[in-house]
Amino acid sequence: MKQRYLILFSLSGLILALDQLLKHVVHFRWQNQVEQPLISGFLTGVLKQNNGFAFGFLQQAPKELQDIFFIAVPAFALVLIVLIFIKLQDDQMLTSIALTTIFSGAIGNLLDRIKYGYVVDFLQFHWQGKPTFPAFNVADISILVGVILMFINTLRQNSKVKRGERASL
Repeated sequence: MKQRYLILFSLSGLILALDQLLKHVVHFRWQNQVEQPLISGFLTGVLKQNNGFAFGFLQQAPKELQDIFFIAVPAFALVLIVLIFIKLQDDQMLTSIALTTIFSGAIGNLLDRIKYGYVVDFLQFHWQGKPTFPAFNVADISILVGVILMFINTLRQNSKVKRGERASL
């Protein structure tokens, strides 16, 4: 089996298992509690039902638009990621990892939408006693890490092209 597929299946499985396990625990055990201090003054655990998109985006949009957007866009993105993944070369490991983390996060949040009708968010950064960032979850972190890796990889490849080296994403 090609190494990129091993990365896809093993890393996706790990991320999805962690994401869904933590969401399950939070969803059923924290229902009546407002906040759980995780790192005093910096990070709390809090059960939030995210009816919006990443980090609460489109939370105020009409329900009909949300229903279409929140199922169609992730489904389209997943198909696109798979098509790109299939075309990757064996030496494109960073891109494989980046796409895998984005893929896994998208599946994790899509599963929430299908199961609950919203995404379960449970981590909240604080600064001086106030939330500083929308609540998020493991799937959101996974997507963010993948995007950052793609950005780093693009910078690396642009640098190689400027030096006249072969660029493999």
